[in-house]
Amino acid sequence: MTVPSDAEIGERLRAILAAPEFQQAQEPVWWRAFKRIVHGLLDWLEGQPAVVRWGLLLLALALLAAIAIHLFITFRQVLREAPLTRRGDADPQVTRTLSSEDLLAEARALRSAGRLREAARALQQARLLLECRRRAVPWRATLADWEWIDELGRPADLIEFTRATQTIAFGASPSLPAVEACEGRLLAELAGSPP
Repeated sequence: MTVPSDAEIGERLRAILAAPEFQQAQEPVWWRAFKRIVHGLLDWLEGQPAVVRWGLLLLALALLAAIAIHLFITFRQVLREAPLTRRGDADPQVTRTLSSEDLLAEARALRSAGRLREAARALQQARLLLECRRRAVPWRATLADWEWIDELGRPADLIEFTRATQTIAFGASPSLPAVEACEGRLLAELAGSPP
């Protein structure tokens, strides 16, 4: 066995060190760009007078305080709208009593605002609520449309109305005439319902 020359040893060593297991892991391009931006910003801040740095710090703190206040107010409004009992369920004394007429008015307002999908959902809920009142079935907001249809005995007119409103609410392109047609059908049902 012959001893390799220094050049051969150097060449083999370079080949070994070029293998993937001896290379540093490459960072994603977006991470390198982000680090460049952060380092550039920090370099820029180092060159600024103390007044500018303190001003930027106060501005960042004010922005953070504004975000915290906004979150606090938003959560307080949400919790006020849905008060809970100690057990964690909705307080029955504060829960809003729904009526088909209220939901119809809400659907009309949504339709006027161009929110056709939401208007169709409000019309569907109004129709389900009307059917519940007709059959003296207590309203449970947690049931899905098809669970309600099963609960109410699968009436054909309710199934057809549900398909029409769901086509508007979840279809590719809701149309104003389709919403108005469903609204007209609901008005006819309301006119025929006992008081």
